[in-house]
Parts: sequence; C-alpha cells; structure tokens
Amino acid sequence: MNNIIQDFAENFSSNIEKYIKELFEGKKGGISGLIEIIDKDLNGLGRDLLVYVLENMDEEIRESKERKKLFNIQARDMDKSLVTKFGKIKYQRTYYVSKSSEDEDEEYTYLVDDVFGIERHQKIEEGIEVDLVEKAKEYSYQAAADIASEVVPLTRQTTLNKIKKLGKIDNRAIDDNKSKEKKKVKHLYIEADEDHVSIQKRNCTKSKKKKKSSQVTKLVYVHEGRKGKRNKLENAKYFSGIYPKSEDLWEEVLSYIDENYDLDYIDTIFLSGDGGAWIKKGLKEIHKTKYILDRYHLNKYVLLATGHCPKQKFDLWLGLNRADYNFVSSTFKEIYEKAENEEHQQRVKKARKYIYSNWHGINNYVNDQHAEGCSAEGHVSHVLASRMSSRPLSWSEDGADRMARLRAFKYNGGEKEDLYKLFKIKEKEKRIKMRTEKIIDHRKTLFPLAKETVPALRKGKVNGLSRAIKALAF
Repeated sequence: MNNIIQDFAENFSSNIEKYIKELFEGKKGGISGLIEIIDKDLNGLGRDLLVYVLENMDEEIRESKERKKLFNIQARDMDKSLVTKFGKIKYQRTYYVSKSSEDEDEEYTYLVDDVFGIERHQKIEEGIEVDLVEKAKEYSYQAAADIASEVVPLTRQTTLNKIKKLGKIDNRAIDDNKSKEKKKVKHLYIEADEDHVSIQKRNCTKSKKKKKSSQVTKLVYVHEGRKGKRNKLENAKYFSGIYPKSEDLWEEVLSYIDENYDLDYIDTIFLSGDGGAWIKKGLKEIHKTKYILDRYHLNKYVLLATGHCPKQKFDLWLGLNRADYNFVSSTFKEIYEKAENEEHQQRVKKARKYIYSNWHGINNYVNDQHAEGCSAEGHVSHVLASRMSSRPLSWSEDGADRMARLRAFKYNGGEKEDLYKLFKIKEKEKRIKMRTEKIIDHRKTLFPLAKETVPALRKGKVNGLSRAIKALAF
C-alpha cells in the first residue's frame, strides 16, 4: 500500500505543479480545472486501493490454514471487473472448489467475493445500484444513470435492470411494528384516486410493433386528519401499484390499519374518493367506513351540468351544500329545460346520474361534523403523475407497477439506507454457508502500516487536514 500512496503523492504533486505553471502562463484558468485534476487523481487512488485490498485479501484467504482444510484451488488469477464510484476496476482472484459440499450450487466459489458480498455476475457495486434506484424515483432512467455514475457512463437499461433486481417493493416494506402499541383514534381517514399511465404492449404480429394502451395505477393513503395552517396530513401512509383485483389493495390497507390502530376504539373511518367502483369496494372490505364524495370531482360535474347556464351553478351548489335532495332535483329540472340542444341535455343527464349515484357521499360530508375534504387529486399529481404520466412516457405494466410502489416508498419516508436493506433482502443466499472469519487469520496484520511517503508532513502546523493526510501517508 505504501507504494500506491507514494506514487499517488508524486503524480499528484506533479500534476498540480504542471497546472499552476500553465495557470501563470495563461493557458489555464479558474478553480474548476484544479478541482477536475484533484477529482481525477483521487478517483485513480481509490481504484488502486480497491484493487490492492481485494487482491491482498484473496492472497490471505489462499494462504489460510482453514481454507486449505475446506477448499481446494480450482483456478488462479481469474479476472473480475466492477464499476465503482471511483470508476471501473479490474482485479484478480482465486476460484475454489469445496471439499465437502453436497450442493452443486455451493461447490464452486470465489471466496474473496463472498467476503465482500460481490455476487457472481455482478458488474456494478451495490452503492451505485442503490443510487440508480433512488435517482430513478425522481428522474428518467437515463438521467438517473448519469447522476449515479459520473466517472463511468451507464445506460438507461442499467437503471431499469437494477429496478428489476430490487423487484416490486411492498407498500409496507419499511413498517416497524415491533412492540408498538396500537393507536387509539376516534376517526381515521382514507383517500383514494388513480392515475392513468400509458402502457406499451408488444404486438404478436411479424412487425413486432408495440401497441399503446392505458392502465390504472391506484393510490390510497391513510391518515389521522389534517393539522396546521397548511392542512398537513397527520401520520400518512401510502399504498400504490397496479392491482387487477381491488380486493388485494384493500386487504393491504385493512392489514395496516388493524396492526397500527385499535379498531374497536375507532368510531368512523371516512373513505373519500371520486365514486369509482374500485374505491367503493373499500366500503365492503373495511368495517366502520363512511363514504365521502371528493368535492373536486363533484365540482367537475356541477360545471358539466351548468355549462350552458352558468347562473344555475350557484343554485345547484346551494342544494348540494345543504344536501337538500328535493332542491337539487328541482334545480336539475330547470337546468335541463334550459338546454339548447341534445348535447347539453346529455351533459345534464350525465352530471345528474353521477350526483344521484353518489348522494350518500354528499350527504355524509354535509351532515357529519368530523368529515373532511379530500385532496386525492393533488396527491395523485405529486406522488404518481409528476413522474409517470405528466410527460409523454410509456411503461411496461410491470415497470409502471414497480415505479408506483417506488414512489409510494418515497412518500412513506423511505431513505437510501432502506433501499440498501431491501437489496440485501433480495440477494440470494450465499452459495457457501460458512463463517468467513475462519478462513482469515486475524492475528496477522493484513495491511501493515505504510512507511513514510511525504516527508514534508513532519514540518508545519498540525491541523485537521494534516492529520487526515498523515492517516494515508504513514
């Protein structure tokens, strides 16, 4: 290692001196060039150190007495390339065959890769894999690749592959219910809506063209009410994905409520939405629910009905805000009589049918003092549409489902550390199920202290920077 540090110190000093000389000669200018040189040299040092550590660990394992008892050498100097934060590295390691394993999958292995958790066909280190998935929550697949790896160019397909590797994130992946007492609240709120995303499906004809269709991505969130001037949702929990069977989604929601809240203590669970059949399905799946019609969608149908006679809009809202069925009915009659053509009449009929079929949701909102408004339309825009449908994007059905879950994961408070844990859970079990400590002799110093490489550090003021450099140089 001391040789690596020595070479780095010499090359680094030489590059800096060359830059300073060109700076004074007017060939270079600005601090950006200096930063670029330092960044390039430090990345080079990082690559050299990674190769050094991996290859020396491989040698230590190869010479271990415990290893000789358990494994025979099958092949030496087997190349392995890996993309890291510092750039692409290539190192050599030893291939082993187990002396006693009865499982063919555990018979052959690279022990140094097992020690560092490097999978057989892994080409990108885990830190970049996590960064790719994390950035993909906000950016396109290619933009995520560009941000996650600035040293080695990656493609959008690489990002997609890592999302596939992670799989479909469970909406409750980061729940922590260990020894948690169930909350006691009198009223709980569920809001639901959907986003329509463009789906590409491959046609089975010889042309192999892709047909585009639309798929419903559902969003449900549970909260304890709104608080503060900005009406922030209290303890919100998000559920999202493509659910062909709505029952599966509502079972997830019910399971969450049951594990986190005392259902016997709850008086009412308000379920708000636009009146869609899959939303109303929740009324049957979850007990103590009371339906509330989303005022945003109610207003859309009020405008639809009164487009040809705007003055009647106020009368219609007067009846709706009182939940006065007879008044609303007579107002609709007046609006219909003022229709100038068949198109206007059809609009009135459509709006009237929608409002009457959701009357219980209107009545509950008006007559229950604990009912609250619904902000599902805005949440769909922020949680789903901003990444999935607000731009001209097309998804596979699985891809849309994975991204919807990834977005819910973000809004549930999922952090980078949580993604690390999920990747670990998804990893296959080690082919060699043994304690690697037995292979490595910890009594021996694997990486001895380097000799002095920067004599100038003996002089000058001692500060945090000089201590950090000495930690590398000595």
